[in-house]
Amino acid sequence: MTDQQYYENSSNWGTSQYVTLDSIINNFYLFYVGDNKIINDVDRYDIVFHAKRGLQEIHYDALNDVRALELDLPDDLQLELPKDFVSLVRLSWVDGQGRFHPMIVNNDSAIVKAYLQDNDYNILFDSLGAALEADSITDINIASVSNETQEYMNDESDYSRYGIETSKANVNGTYRLDKRLGVIRFSSDVKGRTVVIEYVSDGLTHVDDSDVKVNKLAEDYLYKYIANQIINHKYGVQEYIVRRVKNEAFAALKNLKIRMMNIHPMDLVQAARGRDKWIK
Repeated sequence: MTDQQYYENSSNWGTSQYVTLDSIINNFYLFYVGDNKIINDVDRYDIVFHAKRGLQEIHYDALNDVRALELDLPDDLQLELPKDFVSLVRLSWVDGQGRFHPMIVNNDSAIVKAYLQDNDYNILFDSLGAALEADSITDINIASVSNETQEYMNDESDYSRYGIETSKANVNGTYRLDKRLGVIRFSSDVKGRTVVIEYVSDGLTHVDDSDVKVNKLAEDYLYKYIANQIINHKYGVQEYIVRRVKNEAFAALKNLKIRMMNIHPMDLVQAARGRDKWIK
């Protein structure tokens, strides 16, 4: 690829950081599997399975691949989780200057489910015996609070700041996360705002292996991880070989974490500039 081809096509920008998962699988088959090699024979689907599992593990543990999704909050104050969501890092709303205002989780309430009832308060069922669901009064009331009412409530709370529980002190609003339902529901404080969901991905957003990208700093570890998992599950492999590949995978993971720390000398210098400050 020439310089002109790289800079004129935005899809090429930054591609030198990555290698595709499909290439890693092919390279593993080429250099690790065969006669007089550490693995004499293995099915391709075994390699694919362990490669994807290894990629997920390093996304959780070492790569710190945090993704951010910006969405406008609808009137029902509910958003669906991203399809590659694993764990939440931070939820914020964005103001007119593009600044983030982090929100806190609301542990005092839950995302409730409501059932339809008759006049005698008996739960109603459909023809298959499943309970009929209704809109939750809790969620309806929260969504119906106007911005003016919320501002009044915030002003009133100013009078009770003495003795406030600091873990719940936040003017940016709250949210509730329900992983089972796959939704996030927000307090009325943020009605009409744009929110940003920062989360850890599993690294397998794309279905096709040729589209899944792996950071080149993690490539060596992924080879070692696949070899370790395959040999560990093979019958009749000598114990010293099992220990050797396990140690190699462990050492490769440590090297990966060191590489991904991304600590620069100038960052240390900047952090140390305030070491002589007097605290009054």
